[in-house]
Amino acid sequence: LSCVLVLATTVCALDFHSDEAAECATKHWSEIRDIVNPKISMMDKILPKAGVERVRKLLDGKDELPKDPPPRSWLGEAADAIPEGLMSMFGKKIIEECVDEMKHK
Repeated sequence: LSCVLVLATTVCALDFHSDEAAECATKHWSEIRDIVNPKISMMDKILPKAGVERVRKLLDGKDELPKDPPPRSWLGEAADAIPEGLMSMFGKKIIEECVDEMKHK
């Protein structure tokens, strides 16, 4: 049973590199910024070292996300820097709900 649950989780995982995820992140960027920006100062306590380094590089030394939605490639790189288990802390639910709505239209 646990294998089925693991498989179901893997199959249902959100693809942050998809067109839909990028469109939803762009559409809800201000909400995502509101969730993520307060966490940036403590990312070294949340993320693995390699993830922290990748995020710092993406932020270009700034302490907050860009005001305007970044390019799709940036969004994918940011998602790759954060372990899947922690994505819920960084706006994953907003993007999941949006993608789900798109699929059911």
